[in-house]
Amino acid sequence: MVETAAELAETIGIPASHFSKSRRELEADGWLEFVFKEGQVKFFRLGHKATGQQVVVPLRRRAAG
Repeated sequence: MVETAAELAETIGIPASHFSKSRRELEADGWLEFVFKEGQVKFFRLGHKATGQQVVVPLRRRAAG
């Protein structure tokens, strides 16, 4: 499941502005993984620490064309 940072912040009950710093820390520690960015919206999925699994094939969007 891929969610936006704003959706994750809402899920854990904190303002999106406060989630930004926490998100960076969670990403650096392997709990969240950045998937792609569309405009200014960043999308994430659970990282290997959260799932207990190493991602063999990283999820990345391909450019159209």
